[in-house]
Amino acid sequence: MADDTVSVSQVLDRIPVGAFHRRLLAICGSAWAFDGMEVIIISFTLPVLVGAWELSGLTAGLLGSASLMGMIVGNWGWGWYADRYGRIDAFQWTVLTYSVFAGLTALAVGFYSGFALRFLTGIGLGGALAVDTSYLSEHLPTNRRGRYLVYLDAFWPIGNLLAVLLAWLFLSVLTTGGTIAVPVVGDVAGWRLLFVSSAFPALLVFVIRSQLRETPYFLARKGDIEGANERIRAIAEENGEEFTPITADRVETAPSADFSRLFEGDLRQQTVMIATAWFAINFGYYGVFIWLPQTVGAAGVVESITLAGLTVEGIYVYFVLIALVQIPGYLSAAYLVEVVGRRATLGSYLLLSGVFTFVFAASMPDVALFGLGFSGFWPFFGGLLAASFFTLGAWGAIYAYTPELFPTEARATGNGFAGGVGKIAAVIGPILAGILVETGYLVALVPLAVAFAIGGAVVLAFGRETMGEPLF
Repeated sequence: MADDTVSVSQVLDRIPVGAFHRRLLAICGSAWAFDGMEVIIISFTLPVLVGAWELSGLTAGLLGSASLMGMIVGNWGWGWYADRYGRIDAFQWTVLTYSVFAGLTALAVGFYSGFALRFLTGIGLGGALAVDTSYLSEHLPTNRRGRYLVYLDAFWPIGNLLAVLLAWLFLSVLTTGGTIAVPVVGDVAGWRLLFVSSAFPALLVFVIRSQLRETPYFLARKGDIEGANERIRAIAEENGEEFTPITADRVETAPSADFSRLFEGDLRQQTVMIATAWFAINFGYYGVFIWLPQTVGAAGVVESITLAGLTVEGIYVYFVLIALVQIPGYLSAAYLVEVVGRRATLGSYLLLSGVFTFVFAASMPDVALFGLGFSGFWPFFGGLLAASFFTLGAWGAIYAYTPELFPTEARATGNGFAGGVGKIAAVIGPILAGILVETGYLVALVPLAVAFAIGGAVVLAFGRETMGEPLF
């Protein structure tokens, strides 16, 4: 039997995708969706808080970026923790952290308390993103790993849709008084109830604790061969497949790595490449989407729409359409990462994100750009939807690609490092866009488009293709 057993990867490859993997995707995807919900909620509450707390442009930008700043700490800190102490322990603590502090944001009384609570929320959010992908990737067969990791990121727009629904309820439908700037539900400001509702993902911790166990890769690298075999046996039994054990003499054990491992000779180029891609996609995505309600409003295309007797503000409709178009963006990326590869998919989708961000930027009112004729509703709307399609497809591809570039002892650390570099860009992007928008929307959005394009070019030029390769 030992001659047939080479690695954890090969043993897991003998277990086809089945009931276990679908259940695992549902749980990990739920955490991912809630992550997306928590991140985007600030886009709806920020205009309200500007009025309630009389925020300046600078303090509004800082408050909008507070959770992103926390995500830098969460990406780096929780990624390191997961490689040292285990994925499952880190997973449940990160979900609990972002849920609790998101709910406590309802108690904020001004900029400083709001900033602190959003920062602490971000620590959990960043950690969950780093750990979730590492955890899921270490349970998947090689021939389906990329596709399932893109499917994981496809839960993000579900979270965005949930944020839109909750914001619509608490800031529009259920309001009974207050002012236009600060709507009230009963005697409570609607934005406070919105944050209270965002704490319910804490219930997912009970599901994680009861349904999930440590990954076989982590257990084997720590020398717990018996534990790894028990985990693989449970996966095989749930899928109705035959169990093949790994053996101690064929398993490479390794201590947990620190950040210096990411810059050793065999990893350095790929670490820099993927960190650059993360910087680019975060800079562009958050620069565009944090300010998207204001951008759409400035384009003069927001109108109220009556649906089934209910009057819905146009901005909510736009966010729903933007989220819906992201789903085929993910599905196309899920197909292409297993057909043309991770590098080609990520690189081309980033380039196209840059192209279409430029198109809708050049379509804003009062922009006359070399007589190209971009102005008008359809170039703006089409460019915005296309940019959303390719940007979120790129997100799916980068989450599929990143964990495959690092060995097991440094996988969560590598994920966290690249994600943390990205979140530095996520902080800079909205602040820079907020400063430049005073000059004009084209000036504010073009740097975001250029960042997307540079990220795509770097991936295509320096990335290593990992399609079909086992985890190591």
